Amino acid sequence: MSSLSLIAKRLKHLSEIPDKNEIIFLKDIRKEFRQDLQHFILGETLMMKDGKPVIGKNLYKNWLSKIKTVGFDYDIKFL
Repeated sequence: MSSLSLIAKRLKHLSEIPDKNEIIFLKDIRKEFRQDLQHFILGETLMMKDGKPVIGKNLYKNWLSKIKTVGFDYDIKFL
């Protein structure tokens, strides 16, 4: 698989997470994207489920929107 198709596949997976999962845990996000998401949700109120923070779908979708318009705040190493 070429690196471009790998990147496209991983970004597509990010956008499918809120449709597939009722609850979004930080662990549901691939490791290379977590730092950007954590920076985006800093200061937001999160719920807890099973002792783990849960990211609301609206907050997650706002992060996806930020990625599409502004990009990531950090360099992402896909390989």
